[in-house]
Amino acid sequence: MDNASISSLTDFWLTLPEELKAKLRLGFTGKLHLLDIAGWCLRSGNPTLTPVAIDALQTALGENPLDGEMATELISHESVRTILHRDTLAALTALAANWRKPDNTSYFERLLTQRDFSKTKYFIEQSAARKPDNLFWREQAVTMGLIDNDPDWVVSMMEFDTPAGIKPLMVNVKARIDLFQNRHHDSARLSQHVGQTFGPAFSTFRAGLCMLDEGDKASANLLLLDGLARTPWNSSLLMRVHDLLTGWDTDHHSLPGSTAILLYSWNKGIELDATLHSLMESDLSGGAVFVLDNGSTDNTAEILSSWQSRFEMALGPDRFTAITLPVNIGAPAARNWLMNLDAVQKHDFICYLDDDILLPQDWLLKFGSAVRQYPDAGVWGCKVVDHVNQSLIQSADSHLSVDPEAIPLDLTRTAPNPFKLTDLHIQSLDTGLFDILRPCASVTGCCHLFRTKKLLESGDFAIHLSPSQYDDLEHDLRLCEAGLFPVYQGHLTIRHKKRTGAASRVSMQEEGNALGNKYKMQTMHEHGNIVSAMKAEQNLLENDLLMKMGIVEQAMLG
Repeated sequence: MDNASISSLTDFWLTLPEELKAKLRLGFTGKLHLLDIAGWCLRSGNPTLTPVAIDALQTALGENPLDGEMATELISHESVRTILHRDTLAALTALAANWRKPDNTSYFERLLTQRDFSKTKYFIEQSAARKPDNLFWREQAVTMGLIDNDPDWVVSMMEFDTPAGIKPLMVNVKARIDLFQNRHHDSARLSQHVGQTFGPAFSTFRAGLCMLDEGDKASANLLLLDGLARTPWNSSLLMRVHDLLTGWDTDHHSLPGSTAILLYSWNKGIELDATLHSLMESDLSGGAVFVLDNGSTDNTAEILSSWQSRFEMALGPDRFTAITLPVNIGAPAARNWLMNLDAVQKHDFICYLDDDILLPQDWLLKFGSAVRQYPDAGVWGCKVVDHVNQSLIQSADSHLSVDPEAIPLDLTRTAPNPFKLTDLHIQSLDTGLFDILRPCASVTGCCHLFRTKKLLESGDFAIHLSPSQYDDLEHDLRLCEAGLFPVYQGHLTIRHKKRTGAASRVSMQEEGNALGNKYKMQTMHEHGNIVSAMKAEQNLLENDLLMKMGIVEQAMLG
């Protein structure tokens, strides 16, 4: 496959096998997904797909530069060794030779389960001091330090005598640390000094994304277009370039009508107070707030009373309504209670918010932009990140994945009707590739927007799935089966106050309840309907990509 012979992105795309396109439509990021793409290309026996396989492998290494387990596996296959660039093979070989998983990691795994970050980092320090030449502990340091939003600690853990051959990997690590310290220009500069180790375009488009964060759109535009010309199969890069060229990434647009903003809460007064504060600070043009106190026994009632006064003083009467219930009726029932209020149904849109999120000032205008570009969506969602470390994406665009040949409903299995949603966003840290606007199969339920009429027509949330969050997904599946696919607004980012430490652990009863609700959810949808929805979503994604390709092609030719 000679890129120079490709007359356009569209011409190239149309030459690809449908099974490969189905994978590429989901994105070109995430270790497991990239390895799946590479494996499929190599198994196909089609030599014209070898460049796609090579780039997928190199990108997987670029996203996971100290993953010695992956390196060991890759170099064990002759079919992989023979196609890789010599720089990539040298880096993989050096990494595999200097990475060793300890024989006993049970204590370390217990620390990870307990989510005690301080104790875990101390254990990594001590282990690295005892085995300074083992890159396993340096990999754990990068992972844990970035999760705990402590890049300075990661820098200290990278000060060691590095083995020969892994210099490009360490440069990559340093560039990642600079990125998460908001030193975008330094990160872009370092990204240009890794040669061909991570592929023909990895360093170029990573530098472009850094310059975009720096606010230098002109440089970013040139770098990203150059990266896309080198790797026309990179659908994630294509979509990000499209949104940059069209201005979708910065567009603001008022929603065409009024919005009922709905929250429900149970014994989370501190988090609710912060959420309402961010809501008050945002642009609420045409918005009215309704909060259901779901039988709280803490100080939620006092907090709501205080905020009602503040909202009325700032915005006028009838812009904040608090409803108090004597007992906790669960999340689905709370959603249904709120959406069926007469005062709520008078609004053109309904937006549900969780009680532990922080909103940007322009969140409704970002939703307005999504509605403007995709007016027929069943629901619009956003990107959700960890409130401490925004490089950790908790939710992005999710897509249906189901084997059409799977055995139909079997109630004797723990997964009676197996299907799943893609999770590319949790396979890597956020570098900007999920800042896109496009259709999908499901969006996060902690901040999603509906047209009131369509929400009421689609029916209530399933109360028998309480108290898990599968009621959101089940509702999205109904929309997909009706042809009303969700739309993901990745240019809107909200911060989610996810609990850490011992508070994040769930009991066996809670875990069992979640598994039971997942089982029930799968029995609510016929296998054939899910398969049909997946095929319809793939057609929707194909048309969306082709539209965006045409726009990007014009810029590349210009």
